Amino acid sequence: MTRPSSYHLFVGDETAQVAFGAMIRGLGNTRDTPVHSVIEVDTPEDRLDIPGTPTWLHRHGRPAANSAPLVAGVAALSLPSTPGTAYLAGEARTIQLVRAHLVRDRGWNHRDIITKPFWTPGKTGME
Repeated sequence: MTRPSSYHLFVGDETAQVAFGAMIRGLGNTRDTPVHSVIEVDTPEDRLDIPGTPTWLHRHGRPAANSAPLVAGVAALSLPSTPGTAYLAGEARTIQLVRAHLVRDRGWNHRDIITKPFWTPGKTGME
């Protein structure tokens, strides 16, 4: 039996936006179970309509792989002291960095973090 989450955390790049939008909409009323999100895109024009108030980060031409700014964006979030459920999607190395931050620095359990690495430079077949 899984325990209900006290909140949800969505972290990823532009490749995760469509999935995150649908997942957040599927949660319904987020007053009882808050949603936090950090999404990195190249420019503001690359943003999709994501429910809630995501923290948007912009690369402005910087490579998306191995994104330390995305990890820093998550580290800067004011989250409840107890872990919720995290959904991490996008570039594989960046997702590993965010997961490591949540486990090492915030004390999350691996079971509470769902990852979907969509891509990484030089690899195919990850979708």
